[in-house]
Amino acid sequence: MNADVADVLSEVTGGILKCSEAFALVPRPPGFVPGLGYLRQYWKQIRDYFLVVRDNRTYRACVVSAAAHYRSIIEMASAGI
Repeated sequence: MNADVADVLSEVTGGILKCSEAFALVPRPPGFVPGLGYLRQYWKQIRDYFLVVRDNRTYRACVVSAAAHYRSIIEMASAGI
C-alpha cells in the first residue's frame, strides 16, 4: 500500500458514506393502499430501523457499486500509474 492507494481508499470511503446517507432517505412505499393500522405499524418499523442503523448506515449496494467503480483506479494507484 502506498500513499496513492490510501488517497483512493479515503475517496472510496467518503463516497460509500455519501451514498449510504442518500440511500437511507429513499422512501419504501407499500404495494397497496395502506390503512390506519398499517401506517401505525409502519411508523414503528421506521422508528426501530433508524434506532438500529443510526450508528451504521452503510448499505451493501453502495459498497458494491464503489468497489466496481474504483477497482481499476486502486489497481493503477497500487502499480504507481
